[in-house]
Amino acid sequence: MLKALEKTHQQAAPEASSFLSDQVAALLGYDPGVRAGERDASSEMNAAAGRVWSVLGDRRLFDRTAVDGLRGELAWLSEALGPLSQSAPVHDQNRAHIHGPAQGPAYEAAYDRALAALESDRYFRMVADLQRFCSAPPVGQPRRSHLYRRHLYRG
Repeated sequence: MLKALEKTHQQAAPEASSFLSDQVAALLGYDPGVRAGERDASSEMNAAAGRVWSVLGDRRLFDRTAVDGLRGELAWLSEALGPLSQSAPVHDQNRAHIHGPAQGPAYEAAYDRALAALESDRYFRMVADLQRFCSAPPVGQPRRSHLYRRHLYRG
């Protein structure tokens, strides 16, 4: 009975792994837009990082020791992107028609911070680690005592 339960648990991982891979691809897909200073791209990349962080947090699916470092790096990335996501370019109607939207100091600082994060070795290590993780996700093992208690002792 325990072997059957473990097999069922193992089969849930491919769906989560597929979703995780899709979210990592989305995160990386927004990278060029963030580098170009697009506020929406920053918001979307930040949201994708949050979804990856959440999926990795499911201790039933993935090995905890393998995901803790990745989750920390995703939190760092979100912290770096957050201010750009929340800072809007200053729109001056006269300037917008001639030169495009003006960039306020808060926006420029947020953009510089996000760009510095995306150009860092830390970011590239995180991307490589995420891609490695997605190619062979370490599946968490169910706690045996929990499985016995739930399925054998129904009293």
